[in-house]
Amino acid sequence: MKSYVWLLFFGTVFFSGCSTTTLSYYNTLKQAFKDRTVSYSIEEVAASKADLMLIKAGDRATASLALAYIDGDRYRWVSGDKVIFSTHHGIIFKTEGLTKDLYYTGNLQHNPLATDDILAFNWTRKVDISGIGYGLAVHSSWHIEGEETREYFGHTIPLIKIVESVSFPEYTPFIDTGLNWKNTYYLHKSSKQLIASTQRFSPEGEVYDMVYISRVVRELKAQGAID
Repeated sequence: MKSYVWLLFFGTVFFSGCSTTTLSYYNTLKQAFKDRTVSYSIEEVAASKADLMLIKAGDRATASLALAYIDGDRYRWVSGDKVIFSTHHGIIFKTEGLTKDLYYTGNLQHNPLATDDILAFNWTRKVDISGIGYGLAVHSSWHIEGEETREYFGHTIPLIKIVESVSFPEYTPFIDTGLNWKNTYYLHKSSKQLIASTQRFSPEGEVYDMVYISRVVRELKAQGAID
């Protein structure tokens, strides 16, 4: 069953019969979007009505994204500067507001992170990217590299590291470089929830470091590390 959360985030929320809960949700997003060196306490994250993510693009400062829309297993995350990242089980499959947007990603039904049991070893999908090309066939191989721990909010979380080796097709009449790279995904060892990732979707795009801090806080609560 699909669940929906709709938000129009530039000053007005469009709902029939706009409720106090909706306004409170919107105010939470506005708070998350304040310009600052992004730093949240556990209490701030736990109190947020919207799920929060931290994202770092290349050498830029860390920014925050808030979950604005859910359609089944497709999530739309919005930033204060009006950039939208759409994810499918943690994979960026569409963007809006970047210099070179990812317009489309196909074959999401075979996204290796969408399975609950065995990790698929290979995934091929076609992508459309602004300024790069359309219908480009991207191939990747996947493997579980092992277990490790990472620290969030002063607490250690056990993770499973999954590595995706990406092969991007040649897209110009010249010799293309940088067509191969690795994306990494960190799943909680017990719940298998995606906690963090480092990924890119284009040879000309930036690398995005993403941490789902609301999930981190929920996992810390579940393991009894915090109240």
